[in-house]
Amino acid sequence: MLQGWTQKDLAVASNLSQSAIGNYESGQRLQPSSEALIKLTRALRVSPIWLSAGEGPMFSPEPAEPAASAGEPDVPPPWPFETVSYATYARLSTQEKRQIEQVLAAYIRARGE
Repeated sequence: MLQGWTQKDLAVASNLSQSAIGNYESGQRLQPSSEALIKLTRALRVSPIWLSAGEGPMFSPEPAEPAASAGEPDVPPPWPFETVSYATYARLSTQEKRQIEQVLAAYIRARGE
């Protein structure tokens, strides 16, 4: 809810199934596997202990410089748009994504940033 994501958005961001997300939310599945927990904490950018046990701070302290481990993909930042879901964006073609990026970059340049 804090990210403004639907179950589908979280499923896409975490590379888990939408039904798995729904099962965690509804309590049908109480504890995600270790692999699922890692995927969820990376997608949501929350502390694993907070997500699994509700203990400690919700958000993990962010390192001064991101240190990507070998073989592990970078975690994308939280989705910034309220009216367009990540899942909808993810379905766009590469060309459409490039066009959106160019429009956004032109808008930001026009603002002098």
